[in-house]
Amino acid sequence: MITYRLEKGSTLTLLEIDNNFRELEQRLKNLEDKDFDCDLSIEQKEDVLVFKCSSQEISNVVLPKFQPIFKGAWVANCNYRIGMWVYVSQKLYACTTPHTSSDAFEATFWQLVFDGVKHDE
Repeated sequence: MITYRLEKGSTLTLLEIDNNFRELEQRLKNLEDKDFDCDLSIEQKEDVLVFKCSSQEISNVVLPKFQPIFKGAWVANCNYRIGMWVYVSQKLYACTTPHTSSDAFEATFWQLVFDGVKHDE
């Protein structure tokens, strides 16, 4: 049996934590030892993965959606995280490495998404 801190109403002892891991380990071993007669398949329907066992749907998982965070114009001394987008000199960039910007734009932390500068051909 797993002991939960919230149900107990106090901090778990080291023995209770160890017993929780033992219980989970035993449950996993029991699952691994079972011989499932199942033809497992996974299909993707738009943003959902559908898990099937012998053609019967057993589970769905909604895939996360990428949602960029538009920060506007790039600024110095700002904390940037992965997924933030900024524009610099008519170019749109996506942050690829978390960092605090210095006084000058450092392209190594960014990936060019769109180049709005007209180039002569």
